Amino acid sequence: MHRWLSYRLRQHTAWTFATLAILLSYDGLIVAAEHGGYSRSKGSPNILLIVADDLNTDLGCYGHPVVKTPNIDRLATRAMRFDHAYCQGPACNASRASIFSGLRPLTTDVLDNETPWPSKLKNLEYMPAYFQQLGYYTATFGKNLDHKRVPNQPYWDLEVREWGKSPEDDQVVERGQLFPGSTGSMFWAKLKGPDAVTPDGEMARQAVEMLEDRAGSDTSFFAAVGFRRPHTPYAVPSEYFDLYSQEQLSLPHVPEGYENTIPPGARDLKPFRGGREEALRALAAYYACISYVDSQVGVLLDTVDRLKLWEDTVIIFISDHGYHTGHNGRWHKNWLFEQTTLTPMIIAAPGYSTGGCERVVELIDIYPTLAELCGQTPPAALEGTSLVPLLEDPNNSWEKHALTTVGCVDENDRRAYVGHSVRTADHRFTEWDGGKQGIELYDLRTDPQGLINLARDASYAGKVAELRSLLQTMCSSP
Repeated sequence: MHRWLSYRLRQHTAWTFATLAILLSYDGLIVAAEHGGYSRSKGSPNILLIVADDLNTDLGCYGHPVVKTPNIDRLATRAMRFDHAYCQGPACNASRASIFSGLRPLTTDVLDNETPWPSKLKNLEYMPAYFQQLGYYTATFGKNLDHKRVPNQPYWDLEVREWGKSPEDDQVVERGQLFPGSTGSMFWAKLKGPDAVTPDGEMARQAVEMLEDRAGSDTSFFAAVGFRRPHTPYAVPSEYFDLYSQEQLSLPHVPEGYENTIPPGARDLKPFRGGREEALRALAAYYACISYVDSQVGVLLDTVDRLKLWEDTVIIFISDHGYHTGHNGRWHKNWLFEQTTLTPMIIAAPGYSTGGCERVVELIDIYPTLAELCGQTPPAALEGTSLVPLLEDPNNSWEKHALTTVGCVDENDRRAYVGHSVRTADHRFTEWDGGKQGIELYDLRTDPQGLINLARDASYAGKVAELRSLLQTMCSSP
């Protein structure tokens, strides 16, 4: 079978002697080791964490009128959909380091796509190591922890790596640049297919094999399945491109003179250089990639159905951060606007509520949430908050805000300064380089797209002072 990716499969067994029992203590939990893993604690659910790459909330279950995502939508019917979930870093590496460590980028010092992850965390383990030491069988498929920045990952019992994000030429039916002069991975490509020989299709089917293998096991599993799409290049089988015509799409409105209303820190130094036609073509290709990811999610959910895992498995679907497709006049990521920081978060937890939740939550909350759902007291060093109260009742009292941080680099890719943005229930306040590169304030009740910067409006001076104080407090303490 031809494949346009290479992957490395490494499986190691925790113990090789079936009769050997070793007591392992982790944060007060004692579990007995058995052949192939540790004995499963009564009531401990399986965990299936699905992570998309560069996916915003243009999904059917989030109310998008055009994008076709029937499988993610059916997951949402059995889950709590969080409508205001925000990443802690608007870049893949920074966000994933935060998600899997349970720490903010200011703590990990991973603020961009180049910084390696710290090999050791203070008083804490990375999420898969935590669950492995609790006795879980741990497995990763595709892009979860960035392999370039985290080369050694001993906390997986099964590791399936996907290498390379661009298709081989003999798999491409048609391709084109996203805009004139675009380079690197900024292109779209229609592929011959089928899904099974594409990277994400391969990862989904490898994960299915693991689910089938572990379904009857006495050991709970923690499985992370990472899909590369809709990250550029927008390269998926042709059938997904056929779902979208440019005529049915529309681009976000950006007021004339908008760029003059934002500070230097938020300026776009590498703007999208295409016209309306190129933008619509790029949008259609991005949506094709979303529907392709949705199909791979469907492969997993069909297996969950077949193996009857719903009552014994916590399933979480997220993206590492949001993504601009013309919002605020921008494309791509690494911004601190609403559309880059907002991400889907869907949590299906057996026995808990379903529906929608309007509370402001963060991706950093996933780690403590999973710990509590598995009957554990979340590690004290975690900087997020368990979402279990909102899974019990989405209207429960919740006094929490979201902090997102980005490292801004100079022309030599060296960190020049840092930008921070805090999202409250009603407002977004952003400060660049402590204010030296400007500030932004958006009232999202009246301006949901965040296009009217009120930071210099005298009538909002009190709100600016209030949110600046909040931002400084959040940046200085976990």
